[in-house]
Amino acid sequence: MRFHDHLHSAKDLVTPYAEVRTGFIKLALEKNRQATPFIQEAKTLKALALQITQPADLLNMHELRPAILTAAGVSDKARKYLTEDDQIEAIKGLVDNFLEPAGRDFIDELVFRFLLTRGDALGGRMRNLAGILAEHKLTRVIISTLALQDKQFSWLNAATRLWQVGNKDDSDIERYVRGLLHWCRHRVCNGRRDIFTTSAW
Repeated sequence: MRFHDHLHSAKDLVTPYAEVRTGFIKLALEKNRQATPFIQEAKTLKALALQITQPADLLNMHELRPAILTAAGVSDKARKYLTEDDQIEAIKGLVDNFLEPAGRDFIDELVFRFLLTRGDALGGRMRNLAGILAEHKLTRVIISTLALQDKQFSWLNAATRLWQVGNKDDSDIERYVRGLLHWCRHRVCNGRRDIFTTSAW
């Protein structure tokens, strides 16, 4: 199929407002859904932190060390590279520079800073999710097009790294696909092999 058959001007490449609106609302709802565990963690952190009377006591709350480090701005990935002394230093910095100056509101300050770091992680996850959803949608369109034309295809399973015969009725292919392959056997395409790849590596 030539692109002239479905693209007539640059305007045909512009996403309609209704689809843009739907996409943003879908992402907003998904962001709220994925934020739910973080909110619950923050509530639990506050409930447990209410047991202490001063910010310095956080240094002795070993069971809450990961959450306290998060409030100090240390990501889960960064925490793996910190020694015990490094972690203590980060917590002391949080206590001295932010929690002590907050006075009686130091618990709220702790929770807000915890959520700030968690929110940053959520933002990164959502940016990745937007791309993944777009990949899923494009993959499904390609599969649907092949199915409507009764064309066989194979797909590369991202988990097993093996090519599998495609099944147009499989509703989960787009979640696991790393690539699609269709072999054109007609003269019109001279035995061309069409390979469609995704970035879900």
